[in-house]
Amino acid sequence: MSDLAEQLFGLYTAEIYPVLVNNDPLYQRSLAKAGLGWQPRSVPAAQRASFEAEMKMQAWLAARRVEEAKSLVPGTIRAKLLTGRVTLYRVSQQKSRAPIGIWWFTDKVAERCRAEAGADGAKQLEWLRNVLAVCFNWSTFDRIERIALREGEKIPAILGRGLPMPHYKADPFIDRKTGQRVVSIPDDYWQKKGQMLLGGELQIVLPWIPVHRVFTTSHL
Repeated sequence: MSDLAEQLFGLYTAEIYPVLVNNDPLYQRSLAKAGLGWQPRSVPAAQRASFEAEMKMQAWLAARRVEEAKSLVPGTIRAKLLTGRVTLYRVSQQKSRAPIGIWWFTDKVAERCRAEAGADGAKQLEWLRNVLAVCFNWSTFDRIERIALREGEKIPAILGRGLPMPHYKADPFIDRKTGQRVVSIPDDYWQKKGQMLLGGELQIVLPWIPVHRVFTTSHL
């Protein structure tokens, strides 16, 4: 296991997290797979080995997802237990039907955004896209989501500083119809080539998300 996976494994197996038990179907599914049922409050001795095996796999998957994204400065990446009260935000796209994403930012970043970009929602989104370095072909970046942990609630998380990114990032993918490896290039790709998004802000990755606590807001 990588260092990050080892750190996550330690957090995953330290306890059962009630806010995830009550609000994250994926976390519930992993606990059920480990033989703990859907609403456990502790890990019985008889299920400890299966619980640790499942959490080891989930820690490896979470670490690999972050490492493959290559979006965070390697030396800054670490696992941490987030404890409420704390509010996190993310920006997504309004027409997307994809599951809620794992990339979030702190209220400190939100405060800086309000101070530097003002109250206008469009200007806030422009400011956030630059400091979070979200490439223009990754997301329409037009919906702000918020989640709040209450006093004493805890969830495992991954922290790291965001890397600068190009205006467009043309990553290859497998075409489902042909099975060939292709690259989709926006019409103005060459005009924007060389333009960079700043990055540098602290980003929070949530491998487990209390999705039933996520709300949409019009602005920060």
